[in-house]
Amino acid sequence: MSVIEAHLWQPLFDAVYEMNAAQDRVSMMKAVCGGLSRLVEADVYNVHILDLTSKRLLTETFPSDPYLPEETDYYRLHPEENPLVAHYRRTGETCARRVSDVLPLEAFMQTDFYRAALQRLGFRHIMALPVTVDEQTVAGMALTRREPDFTPQDCLLLDAFAPHFRQAWLRHDDPWSGEPIASLRKRPADLGLTQRQSEVLFWMTEGKQNREIALILDIRLTTVHEHVANILQKLGVENRHAATVYALRELDLA
Repeated sequence: MSVIEAHLWQPLFDAVYEMNAAQDRVSMMKAVCGGLSRLVEADVYNVHILDLTSKRLLTETFPSDPYLPEETDYYRLHPEENPLVAHYRRTGETCARRVSDVLPLEAFMQTDFYRAALQRLGFRHIMALPVTVDEQTVAGMALTRREPDFTPQDCLLLDAFAPHFRQAWLRHDDPWSGEPIASLRKRPADLGLTQRQSEVLFWMTEGKQNREIALILDIRLTTVHEHVANILQKLGVENRHAATVYALRELDLA
């Protein structure tokens, strides 16, 4: 399957929206896991972000961490034994992959990695995606479940989510500080817009077209056109591109 099914676009938009609304790095990590849980069914969701310069590491596990300390330690000390980690290091790929894409299930279940880190819990299937956020920050998303295997559609959804994750992380002035920032959904209100106009402008800055915004906000397309017209008038600009540039500049979101 080469395209995302239509009924999955709304959960994807909702996940991106919630992630961008996070006020600090802690709430963003929780929003990422929560968003992934609405996109793809799994038993465990893990997100890791590493600062290559300072070696600071942020992790979030949803719904809770089921691993014993010795299982976690084995994974930490022997990451190269994870077939997906080995695959990404060998190939340099940046798209979502399943363990079954790189190793037959029977062979995977015979590995030391599986026996030491996953066998007790009965987890058989992993899907993962590495994300290069910037020159000094890398991230990884991993979804684990017992049965059934993940699908190619699940990989597409994770790939579609990744660039929005990167943008959301970079919107924080200093995402490692943990200092709260104003909600990006509310900040356009600083320009004198109504709450709904603020939401429309937010999605305009995300590059969404009117039809997509109507779907995300569950309103009529004609209503979106009216909001956009009122936004342009209030900001004193001629078109949506100018409105987006103006908002990014005035709110220091660029």
